[in-house]
Amino acid sequence: MRNHKIDERKDNIRRIKETIENTQDNIEFANDLIDASTDVKHKQSLKAQNERRNDSIDTLQDELKEKLGKEKKNK
Repeated sequence: MRNHKIDERKDNIRRIKETIENTQDNIEFANDLIDASTDVKHKQSLKAQNERRNDSIDTLQDELKEKLGKEKKNK
């Protein structure tokens, strides 16, 4: 049973890392769109979305630190 929890924790860590990477990719893509766009409202919308993405990354990084701390503690 204990191994199951460790495997689940490692899978959660992997998923969090992937989500952070995907979100960073989305931010970069949106920044490219912002640079290429001439539509002010579209730019504002993309900038607001990137702010939310950055907030999400901060939250995910905190969660990742917590999960890694628990994993290290249980070794």
